[in-house]
Amino acid sequence: MKRSVSCIVALAILLCLPGCGMTPNEYALELGKPPENAVKLRAVQTRRYDTVDETLLLISATQIMQDLGFTISESNGQLGIIGGSKQRDAEEAGQVAGSVALSVALALLGAYVAPTWDKEQTIRATVVLTPLENSSQTDVRIFFDRLLTNNHGDLWRSEIILEPEIYQEFFAKFSEAVFLEGNEI
Repeated sequence: MKRSVSCIVALAILLCLPGCGMTPNEYALELGKPPENAVKLRAVQTRRYDTVDETLLLISATQIMQDLGFTISESNGQLGIIGGSKQRDAEEAGQVAGSVALSVALALLGAYVAPTWDKEQTIRATVVLTPLENSSQTDVRIFFDRLLTNNHGDLWRSEIILEPEIYQEFFAKFSEAVFLEGNEI
């Protein structure tokens, strides 16, 4: 009887704390699902430039992505697309300590759950150029997302990067590069 109560308590804790001790198959990649504020995010991700020189824009985007540490893995000038990625450590001491503490607490209740936390991340960036019809302008949109691998080596989460500062930093550098490249400075 005491054992079944412990198992029920452990199960309740697991259900209340999503993400702790779940297997990779229990996580759905949500990159295809638009965020709640998709229109606002699209506005943060997009800038309009007064040029139809896609080569200029592609060269500038490639240079800035490389300056930011991305390795270019895809580039199609005809479609106006550039993609790249970079690897970064994702481990945070608080997340590790919390996961271990939860596992210890559950073990004391008779349930074993292997501690799981973010270990590494692949940050991806994709630039898409869209020339506006009957115009001398081009929309430039950049998407940032990240894939997280846990301490067991499993891909277990993906996220769209929503922080506006990251997009603002890219476009500040990109606008400067377009100006310099366009004026051959």
